[in-house]
Amino acid sequence: MVNEYKNIYQNLDYKIIEEVFTQEYSKFIKSVGIGLKEIEKLDAIDAQSAFRLYESHGLPYETIKEEAGDKAKGLTRGDFDEEFRKHQEISRAGAEKKFGGHGLLMDTGELKAGNEEELKKATRLHTATHLLHASLRKVLGNEVCQAGSDITPERLRFDFTFPRKMTPEEIKQVEDIVNEAVQKDYLVTKEEMSYEDAIKSGAMAFFKLKYPPIVSVYSVGDFSKELCGGPHVFHSAEIGHVKITKEEAVSAGVRRIRAVLDKN
Repeated sequence: MVNEYKNIYQNLDYKIIEEVFTQEYSKFIKSVGIGLKEIEKLDAIDAQSAFRLYESHGLPYETIKEEAGDKAKGLTRGDFDEEFRKHQEISRAGAEKKFGGHGLLMDTGELKAGNEEELKKATRLHTATHLLHASLRKVLGNEVCQAGSDITPERLRFDFTFPRKMTPEEIKQVEDIVNEAVQKDYLVTKEEMSYEDAIKSGAMAFFKLKYPPIVSVYSVGDFSKELCGGPHVFHSAEIGHVKITKEEAVSAGVRRIRAVLDKN
């Protein structure tokens, strides 16, 4: 794990990081500026309108109170926090409805499925993230580390450390390598071992996650080896054809790939 951090820092191009940070900061300032203009248009600001300013333009409570002046004299921190809480409950209820309500067949935080059919699709996408992770490292280098993922029956979302936007050629190369691994129909195997032995064996890990002493290591042939809790397909050919639909920035030094499976 320490060596992974060292590799990241040694390979980072700080000029690129500075450029990405400047771009993200510029976007933030622009959004805030639009939010301040919205404040000027409002006659009064209550908890609902304050939360919309926060959600749409990133304006925190303190900024709204300061910039709005008398327009926000009736707005309190308690009301704002309550509006935030209600929004979280609405979002959570929507997610539960999307994934089958409280009767979820599986909910690992990373992967959710409401029934057997959804679980099969999500499992294929979950294994695809392992191939994607390994393929990104083959194309972009070992500075790439997983920074998060989210999987539904419809698509996968994979976050990874990398200091710049990928080129179209790199995206195509990664997609081709993933699908080549799918076609080779690698056997997917699971081993349990100590965390230390897993890292020594070359298994990749989610660098922000704290792992237990004994971990599960999933290997896709000799192509990919990762610490993971599953579930996975038994052979890589079960995944089907993977199509990368988007590559984008999440934050400075972190990129995101979205991908789907072709219908089959």
